[in-house]
Amino acid sequence: MKPQIMNEEQLDEYKRRREYEAAKRLLAQQVLSAEAFERLSNIHAANPSLYSKIIDLLVALKQAGRLPPGKLSEEQFKKLLARVLPRRRDTKIIRK
Repeated sequence: MKPQIMNEEQLDEYKRRREYEAAKRLLAQQVLSAEAFERLSNIHAANPSLYSKIIDLLVALKQAGRLPPGKLSEEQFKKLLARVLPRRRDTKIIRK
C-alpha cells in the first residue's frame, strides 16, 4: 500500500486543524480542575464525538463569559455533562 502524499494545501489544512484541536484542549485544561479534565479525557477515549460536543460547549461558554471564575470542579463538570448527555430511560423487564 502506498503512503498517502499530501500536497502543500492539504498539509496546511492538517496543521491548522491540529493547532485548533490543541488550542481547544488547552482551553479545557485551563477551565477544568485536574479531576474534571481526567473525566473529559476518559470521555475522549470512550466516545470521541461526545468529547467534541463537550469541548465545543466549553469554548462557547468561555466566549460568552458564562463559565464561573476559576476552574470547574468535577461536581460542576458532572452537572454540565448531565445537561449535554441525552436522558437515558430505565428499562424494566418483567418476566411472568
